[in-house]
Amino acid sequence: MSATIHLSESSGPPGTVVNLSGNAGRACTARQQPSFSFESARGAGGGPATQVEVAASTTGSWSATFVVPSYLGFSGAGGRGAAVAPGRYQLVAPWCGGGGSSRATFTVTATPTSKWGQRYVAIVPTLTGAGYWLLQADGAVHAFEAPWFGPRGAIASPSSPIVGMARTYDEGGYWLVDSAGHVFDFGDARNYGSLRSAPQAPVTGMAAAPDGKGYWLLSSDGHVYGFGDARLDGMPTEQLAPFDAIGARPAGGYLVTAAEDSAVYEFPGGALVGGGPGTETSASFVGAAVTPSGNGTYQAEVNGQVVFTGDASTYFGSPIPGSVPANQQIVGAPITGIAATPNGQGYWMVDADGNVYNFGNAPFVGSALH
Repeated sequence: MSATIHLSESSGPPGTVVNLSGNAGRACTARQQPSFSFESARGAGGGPATQVEVAASTTGSWSATFVVPSYLGFSGAGGRGAAVAPGRYQLVAPWCGGGGSSRATFTVTATPTSKWGQRYVAIVPTLTGAGYWLLQADGAVHAFEAPWFGPRGAIASPSSPIVGMARTYDEGGYWLVDSAGHVFDFGDARNYGSLRSAPQAPVTGMAAAPDGKGYWLLSSDGHVYGFGDARLDGMPTEQLAPFDAIGARPAGGYLVTAAEDSAVYEFPGGALVGGGPGTETSASFVGAAVTPSGNGTYQAEVNGQVVFTGDASTYFGSPIPGSVPANQQIVGAPITGIAATPNGQGYWMVDADGNVYNFGNAPFVGSALH
């Protein structure tokens, strides 16, 4: 076994994609899968940490693709999570047989505007699914067979990139939200409010209420904020942070998904309806699309794989390296968003460069490069 985890990147801001590998020994079994944690190098052990389980070979070797989170959950009872600030962190992977662990250091840096300004972060389909909008982190919206309502220039502040988008019920407008919880409205989208103060953890997504008269915001620590008639029906525990997506359920309530273990929590009630602790993943999750019924999700990993739960029972494909989706594009950048077609029989994904990948009955009508 190697006492060191091998990293493709040893520094970068939150959102950096890191390929890592290690060896947990031959003692790993189905009941004792290897795992690693990402935690502060100062005061490590029992403090805030993001923990990930991975699959190992018969020799104990494992690999994963990890997105440096903006927020850490906590290990142990009674603890609290923490925002990921610039500084020294470590990745720790205990050996299955005990007796040691593999370790590697990682330096988190500040996020320069140039790092995220042109990055594509979301894809949102039209009401019929015949088109879609692509969203960039600086606030630019690109319409493909979809009405465009603005903005005409970048709207994000240097410290708060745009992270989410939701369209209105009648398709006559849309909302954008940045990581600080500021909501921007375009077209006939009514502004129902923004966060009055900076959240403890960055906002990671938004979802519109089914009637279009409100919206929810989700932060990476699992906090849900409701505006308009988007009622607050609960939120997941901070221990399982970070969280990456929220989706409305037509019958009421919403689903919240976790970024490291594919957990899907249903509200009201807080039931775990998919994934969760004990679920092996090969990569961090970066988004989720809720099925028309609100009883299932398609979740996208940063490497293009798709995990589905509930009545999202059909796998339509993934833009993993070497696979060719319907628009003849091969994935060349980290996947950043996913959206389902109105009838749930297909989905789109978008990567950081603005390439669109379509599967099932999701049509390809353009991308940043085509």
